[in-house]
Amino acid sequence: MKPFTEYFAHSKPRYEFTVRIANCDFTSDMKSRLESGLGAYVVESIGAAKRLPVKEYVEFAGIGPCDVHLIEVAVRYPVVSDQIRQIVAERLGIAARQVFVRSMGEEQNFVPVAEPKKAKDGSVLSNPDLEATSGQSLVGQSRVDSMLKELQSRRHEIAGKAEKGK
Repeated sequence: MKPFTEYFAHSKPRYEFTVRIANCDFTSDMKSRLESGLGAYVVESIGAAKRLPVKEYVEFAGIGPCDVHLIEVAVRYPVVSDQIRQIVAERLGIAARQVFVRSMGEEQNFVPVAEPKKAKDGSVLSNPDLEATSGQSLVGQSRVDSMLKELQSRRHEIAGKAEKGK
């Protein structure tokens, strides 16, 4: 049987999210508007905005190098990241593409994926790193011939007496 403290801790769940806002200075007025917007989900805490370095972020791929503020939000009622994103965009009066929301579970499991290197003209297909591999050795008549040679070189002996097999 579980102790009472464990039951009590699970009776008040916390749903934590990280909110990233691009190209927008986060002020105390914005914090109060955000808190009133999330009031329906019973806000437990809204952390101070942390300013991240200016660079290109994977979350804001179409924006380019940008100034990003990170805010940690905790609410009591269950809510989806997209709902919080919509509320943040509406209350702060910014475009939805400037807001990125992720739950703490998603944040911990997130592994950034590097984008493929692009050529100077912006195309990925003309990348010299990709041209180094020749696929013709794996397909076509040359591959069929090499497979047949490999199969002929293998000899399998059948179990049993050789006299009956002849």
